[in-house]
Amino acid sequence: MKFTKYHTSRCILKADNTFLLVVHNNFRGVNNGIWGLPGGRIDPGENPLQTVRREIYEELDTGLDELHEVGDWSYKGSLHKIFGTVFKGEIGRVDHSEILATDWFTLDDIRGLAEEDRLHAGFELKSIERFTGLLDELGPYRRRLSGSKRFS
Repeated sequence: MKFTKYHTSRCILKADNTFLLVVHNNFRGVNNGIWGLPGGRIDPGENPLQTVRREIYEELDTGLDELHEVGDWSYKGSLHKIFGTVFKGEIGRVDHSEILATDWFTLDDIRGLAEEDRLHAGFELKSIERFTGLLDELGPYRRRLSGSKRFS
């Protein structure tokens, strides 16, 4: 079995027809208007699923319900694991030492950000589109199971 080493774990939070994007803190602490998915670096001994749950709690003071694996993306020579969830909770206290801004965007808004080169890693739009396709495929199945979890 091949072991894959990931640099970060990120999460797509979908609420109604919007998606949460964040501006992560940078070395200068300046909001540069470059948006990305919440999440962060994988700590030693963690797997990507543990990381995404920890990072979302630390950054946004909220928990995650059902998570779906969306895929792996490469950025700056490192591999990043992306999960997605249909978010029904509330964002709590935002950790401003890590997050400079949060906002909810429609898919069309995110396409506009991509055209303006205002997405951090470049995989945000493609991963969100893949996640919405996954939800469409799971739609009838999810309704039948109502409440079952893919990942805990």
